[in-house]
Order: sequence, then structure tokens, then C-alpha cells
Amino acid sequence: MGRKHKTYPSEGLEPSPLQFDDRYDPDSDHGESFYFAQQGPLVKRRSCTDVLCFLIFLAFIGGWVFVAYLGWRDGNISRVVYPTDSQGNICGQGSMRNRPFLLLFDLTQCLNPAVLISGCLTPHVCVPQCPDLTFFPYGENLLRKDDDRIKKIMAPYCNVNSVQELEEQTVSELIEKKICPPWFLKSSSVFGRCFPATITNNTSTPEDKVIVPASKSPTNETVNSNTLDKAVLRLTAYLNIREVGERVFSDLAETWWMIGLSMIGACILSFIWIVLMRFLAGLMVWLSICVIFFGTGGLLGYCGYRLHEVWVSPDQETMKNILEVNITPYYLEDVLKLRDTWLAFTIILGIIFLIILCIFIFLRQRILIAIALIEQGSKAVGQMFSSLFFPIIPFLLQLIVSGWFLIVAMYLASSGESEYRASIPNGTVCETSPGCSPYKSNDTCTVEEFSSCMEECAGATCNFSRYIKNKDFSWLQVVNVFGLYWGIFFFSAYGEMVLAGVFSQWYWTKKKQDVEAFLLPKSMWNALYHVGTIAFGSLLLAIIRLIRTILEYVEKKCKYFNNDFTKCLMCMCKCCLWCLEKFMRFLNRNIYIMCAMKSTNFCKSGKDAFDLIMRNLVRVVVLDSVCDFLLFLGKMVIVLASGVLSYLTFGRYFPEIQDKIPNLHYFFTPIVFIVVGSYLIASAFFGVYSMAVDTLFLCFLEDLERNDGSLEKPYFMSKSLKNILGKMEKTAAERNIRMVSTKP
Repeated sequence: MGRKHKTYPSEGLEPSPLQFDDRYDPDSDHGESFYFAQQGPLVKRRSCTDVLCFLIFLAFIGGWVFVAYLGWRDGNISRVVYPTDSQGNICGQGSMRNRPFLLLFDLTQCLNPAVLISGCLTPHVCVPQCPDLTFFPYGENLLRKDDDRIKKIMAPYCNVNSVQELEEQTVSELIEKKICPPWFLKSSSVFGRCFPATITNNTSTPEDKVIVPASKSPTNETVNSNTLDKAVLRLTAYLNIREVGERVFSDLAETWWMIGLSMIGACILSFIWIVLMRFLAGLMVWLSICVIFFGTGGLLGYCGYRLHEVWVSPDQETMKNILEVNITPYYLEDVLKLRDTWLAFTIILGIIFLIILCIFIFLRQRILIAIALIEQGSKAVGQMFSSLFFPIIPFLLQLIVSGWFLIVAMYLASSGESEYRASIPNGTVCETSPGCSPYKSNDTCTVEEFSSCMEECAGATCNFSRYIKNKDFSWLQVVNVFGLYWGIFFFSAYGEMVLAGVFSQWYWTKKKQDVEAFLLPKSMWNALYHVGTIAFGSLLLAIIRLIRTILEYVEKKCKYFNNDFTKCLMCMCKCCLWCLEKFMRFLNRNIYIMCAMKSTNFCKSGKDAFDLIMRNLVRVVVLDSVCDFLLFLGKMVIVLASGVLSYLTFGRYFPEIQDKIPNLHYFFTPIVFIVVGSYLIASAFFGVYSMAVDTLFLCFLEDLERNDGSLEKPYFMSKSLKNILGKMEKTAAERNIRMVSTKP
């Protein structure tokens, strides 16, 4: 009676060698078997677990709120959203609420390469609207035109606090002191900044067309369209990504309703697939296998065909390396013309196709057993159909955490200090002025200290450049990021705990039809007893993820100093941390299942789960992985169907709706969003199935150890699961026979 790891006891006799399968090792030291434990593991009266961890979690929430308060106290999100003038005033906010746009006096000053770092060192002024005409106040003044008329036209674009200040000075003084612009062009708003509309929109403008004659420029230099265009491009170099983003958003604005319909279609398709799996689980799994197998084969054939076309093409552009392709709005189309692109696609798909083929050939018996286990999961899900919609709750809670993180991050990012830089005209008396001698153009300055230079030299200014990070707040961003990770993992773990409680309760009920009607709300309540355990497991994942984030940050900062050894070391560290996170996710999932069943703390649940897994290691590694793989194939079928249908739609392959498809900047924009959205939707539906299978599988293993199928200790498993047990015994017996027959 004291023998350990007894697989199927029978009257105290030693079992035959064929009764042992790949779960049990008589020499193993991974804990005692559950055979001599009570018949069922469910605990009716629960107690709170890992209370200390829950208190730590609450303390961290309080600290996170305090961090948010510090960011709110010293930050201003408007700094991030709206442009800022030379005095640091935010356009469209506060005293500038009636001046929402930013105008740059002299765009030719943006030709300096330093503009990418320090900004354009020309006065910036908030204006009520971008100029709707082209005007040259400096040239008009030289021609002795009416001062009052000139002031009236340029008044909206001057940096003055009152009309009286404008009237007390001449046009020449206003321009020399850089209060008013010497010239401005008809402009349009781009991200709240005024840029010349004639340059950006009129592609037929000759490159040498004179925009500002030398006689009307304070620098006595001619400004032509080519010079101005270069200045605009240099100034907006950092906005190139924004330009791509603007086009993407434009495509989304045109196709948002089509993407929304596709998301609804993906929901309906996932729902129908899940319902069909309730009644035809085996057929649906085999259908998934066939679709993925032939779909991968079809994509492999298509890539091979395109590779052949590109290979025999005389176009030399196809021979380029992917690093030689210029980053333009048509970058994707250019990459798809390369020979290396289709060669890589063909090789990758060939490897995937070969792997799938080998899995089907060598794991066909395990696939049959996994399908039977999935059928049991489908019965559990079908009997408690409300569990399919439960993931919406943790998902919404995760959205709240993400939204809080973004708000706090924006406040912390906007709590930086203002940086001002000096602008001193070259070749003027300013360079020899005592007040300006400590400064050079582009040096950092403060308005107070630079005031003496501005009094001695009317052309010198101390302009706002940017907001620099407050070093005292840098560590607060780390706290904010850690809070994001912990919160996301916490609510994900809460969802797993609730579903584990639902499906374990279903398994350990002898008569499945007698399962409680409101089992999901009861499980949600029971999970509240174990928020400490949930906080413990999510804390470990958050720490690992934070270390990975810090490691990636350090790698980016030190990339210019890396040698081959450090690169290899960093790669090994990232790989180890990735594996550690995956292992902890797997272990936490099983810990939550044990905790939901037995109401034990994190460490006790972890020990029980680890020992049970190690006593059944081969079966867990093979069978559980096969189940996950088969469910993944089901998700891929839905994603593939959504992707192919959207490709045919936006590729205008359906003549009936061809006229309703808008012209897009990027053909793949809506397709990518549809594919990603379909995957997330399918993952939400199939995630419930995955949790059901994992819970039932762990309960199944413990049921085998607790009971032997006799009248005294009957199994809790259903008849279908007993058939699975028979298949397992048969498979193990066949393997043992082969092993015995091959021995010398």
C-alpha cells in the first residue's frame, strides 16, 4: 500500500509492463501520486490565498496613482499635442486659444542640417489662421508703400501683445526686431503648422520660379521655389513617418466601414465555427488541418511561380538587395519586385509545409487523441456557453489599464523643461556686441539672460526650441511601464482563473447534466478569493517583461559600441528571458488551474502542478502541444478566410462591387487591419477552448492518479475520455512491444 506512482492498482498485484505508459517513472521523485488522496479535489469552502501579495499589489496601485498625480501636477498634454511658439506659448491654448496655428517667419533658415536636432532657428508665432495670400512687407516697405496698409495685412502674423505696440513702431522696425515676418506665402495647415500651399500642391511650378525677389528680402537673396521646397522638406524630415501615417489614416477613413463589417464577419465566422465544434469537433479539426495544409501548399506554389517570373525577368531592379530599396510611400511595392523577397517567401513556406507534413505523419495517433480531448472541451464549452463571452470582461479591464498608462505617459512626457536657443544673424554687429559675445548662434539660452543681447542687437532672438526630459521624472516612466505590464498580466490571469474554475467544476461533477446553471458568476466570485495568487503570478511575469524591456533599451543605447561578443551576449540574454517568460506563462496557467480546484496558495499550487506535470511529462509535452497546435490551426483558418476575402475585395476581383471600392494610397492598409483584427477576435473565442482543454487535461491526469475505475474509486471522466484512456493504453502498449522486440 505504500508503493509510489502506482498507475492502475489491481488487488495489490504488480502491474504488467504494458500497464505503464509514458506518464510514469517508478524511479521518479516528483512527489506522491494522488491515488491515496480523497476522491475529488474540489474545495467547497474557500479561503483567501497569498494575501500579502494582494496587499503589495494594492500598495503599488497607490504608488501608481501618486506617479500620475506628479505627472498631472507638472505636465501639460497640450505641449505634446499642439505646436509651440518662440516664447514657449502653446498655440490654441491659454492666452493663445484664438491662435491655433504656428507660422515660421523665414523658412530658408531651415536649410541648416541642425534643424533635425535643434529645430528651425527662425521666430515662430501663433496665428489665428494660416496666410491666405502671398505678401512681402519688407519689399513693400522699400517701395515706400502705405505703412498702415502693410501693418493691417501683416498684423495677424506678428508677435505683439497689443495693437498699440504695433502702431508705435514702423514696418522696418517691426521686421528688424523680428516681431513681424519679412514675407509670408499662401499656406495650408499641416499638423497645426503653416506650410506654403503653392509649393506642396502645384507640381507644375518650375524649380527656378522666383518666390521672394532679392529686393524684397531682408537678406538681399532671391528665394525661389527650389530653395523654399528644400527648406520645407528639411523642416518636415522628422514628419515623414507622420506623412505615411496620414496616408494610412486617410485609407482607414475611406474604408473604416468595410473594416468594421469585416470584423463583424470575423466574429460571426468564429462564433459559427465554435458552435459547429460543439457538435462536429472532429470534422472541424480535420477541416482546419486540410485547409491549412492545402492553403500552405497553394501559397508555396504561388510564391514559386512569382519567384520564377522574377528570376527570368531582365529588369535589373529585381537584383537589388532589400537594404538598397529607398524608403518611399511605395516601399512595399518595390520590395515585392525583388528576387530575394520571393526567394525568402518560398524558403519559409517550404519549411512550414515540410514541418506540417512531418507532424501529420509522425503524430497522427496523438492527433486522434488530441481531437478526442478537444471534443470534450467542446462539450464543456457548449454546456456553459456563456463562457465564450466572458473574455470580453478582462479585455475591457486591460483596455482601461492601457488607457491609464497612455494618459500617465503623456503627462510625464510633457513635464519636461523648455529649451531655448539663440539666433544671431551672421555678419552683423551682433557678433561683436558685449551682450551677445558669450553666445553663438544655436547656443542654449534663457530669455532673461539673453535680454541684454536683444537690446543691443535687434536681430538677435532667444527662441523656444523644444521640451527636454526632466531627469527627475525618468524613473517615473519606469514605474508607469511596470504598472502597464502588471495590470495587463493581472487581468489576463484573472480571466484564466475564472475559466479554470468553470471547467474544473464541470469535470469533477459526476453527472455532467447536473452542473450548476450559474457556474460562471460563481467562479468569478471564487476567483476574488485568489486575487493574491493572481497578483503573485502576474508580478513574476511583469518583472521578467520589465527586464526584457530594459535590456532592449540598453541594447539600443549601446548599439554603436557593440562588438560581436556583446551582440552575441545580448542575443543570448534576450533568448533566455523569452524562454523564461514562456515557461512562466505555462506554469502560471497550470497553477491557476490547481488554485481554482483546491483553493491553495501560489507555491502549493505550483508544487502540485509541477509534480503532476513531471510525472506525466511526455504526455503533457506531446498531447497538450498537439491540442494547442490544432486550435491554432482553427484560428488560422478564420484569419486566412478573412485575409483572402479582403484581398479579393480590395483587389477589385469582384466586378459587382468594384465601383464601391475607393482608391487607396496603400493597397494593403485595410487588409492588414482586417487580418490582425480577425486574429485577435479568433484568439478571444479559441482562447476559451484552449483554457477548457488545458483544464480538462490537468483534471484528467489527476483523475487517473486518484481513481482506478473500480466501483470503490470510479473515474470522474466521461465515457469519451475513458475511450481516450483506452487509446493511450493501446498506444503505450504498442510502443512497449516495439521496444521489447528491438532489444537483443
